[in-house]
Amino acid sequence: MDTFTTIWNRIRSRASALDPLLCQDIVRDSLNRLASRRDWSWRRKHSAFFPSIYYATGTVSISPNSVVVTGVGTAWTAAMVGAQFRIGSPATSFPTYTITQVIDSTTLQLDSIWIGATITTQPYQIFQCYFPVPADFESFYSLVNITSDYRIWTNTTQAELDMADPQRSQSGLVYAASFYDYTKSYNGIVGPVIQVLGSGAAPVSSSSYGFSFPANSIYVVTIILGGASGVATFQWRQDSGAFSLTQTTSTDAIPLSNGVEVYFPVGTYVAGNVFIIQCTADAVTGVPRYELWPRPINTPIIYPFAYNSKLPDLTDATPALPPFVAQRGDVLLEMGLEQCAMWPGTETMRNPYYDLNLATRHRQRAETLIYELEMLDDNTAAEDLTYQNLPYHMVPWMDGSWQQRHAIYPG
Repeated sequence: MDTFTTIWNRIRSRASALDPLLCQDIVRDSLNRLASRRDWSWRRKHSAFFPSIYYATGTVSISPNSVVVTGVGTAWTAAMVGAQFRIGSPATSFPTYTITQVIDSTTLQLDSIWIGATITTQPYQIFQCYFPVPADFESFYSLVNITSDYRIWTNTTQAELDMADPQRSQSGLVYAASFYDYTKSYNGIVGPVIQVLGSGAAPVSSSSYGFSFPANSIYVVTIILGGASGVATFQWRQDSGAFSLTQTTSTDAIPLSNGVEVYFPVGTYVAGNVFIIQCTADAVTGVPRYELWPRPINTPIIYPFAYNSKLPDLTDATPALPPFVAQRGDVLLEMGLEQCAMWPGTETMRNPYYDLNLATRHRQRAETLIYELEMLDDNTAAEDLTYQNLPYHMVPWMDGSWQQRHAIYPG
């Protein structure tokens, strides 16, 4: 059984003038080229979407340019983070947002600012229609509804959904999964404390995991009762929000919100002093999210899917190759040696292995080995023969499947 380490060392033993890092890059490139040849069985994995979240108890209020929603009669929990939020009943007049944080049972935070007018004590819905895929997801192989017995479209675009249902008012059983966007991981910067009123000791800002708010923000800290750290008290607010309850200062970090922390070093703090902390938002792109349509609101049905996975990150610390490739390491060896024979080297150090005729022989040998590997893979999971539709006439028990699959594409 070969590994990433054995392959790049085998290449270097034949082309000793090549740098080890170059040999490693050649192996990675060769595996990428091999993986793109077909839907190999060793790239197949399975997962499922389960739209189990639905909540609509109480009413909500929100102000323009704010991401904070306030509820009345609500009991929101951390399990709702990542779910979708929409105001209205039916919820068709306002955009759909994603919940990024549940601050408490009556306060939650959205992924972008509210763009409408002030909303007061309105009905709402929390559900899930945007689903992230596994971290190693590359493409769908098949997505199904096992309850109603049909395959779901996975090649529908957002533009097509916008033509079919621009309000996203339709809900029920899903028969289309459309790429929507990528998940976001917020990891912004918490700035230093700046004193804007008064003089005396000042707190210090800190953060354990970065600023997790979706927009730039300013925190205001006000000293309420003067005195030493551990005696003095303070309040804080984010942007134009309400001030917090009064808290006692401490030399230990005190969490405010969204990853922002402050601590109060030894010193004398003066009542009425005001400080600000300027925080900069930054979002890191994560995994793809797919919109399930019609929206599976209050329909807890599991939708299993098979997908083609990404290749592993090959290093000497994680050298394992996919099973079939590990058993036939000569495939990567020949593909890698072809690249070696095509690289002339640098101006100051020529590559003695450089020979275009030799590269051609390695390519021919690699193609033969790849063909053998494809035959082996077809014995495991046939891919060379596929049908867009089943190769026989539709019969009555498939009527439901035909209707679902042709809802957007009448034929």
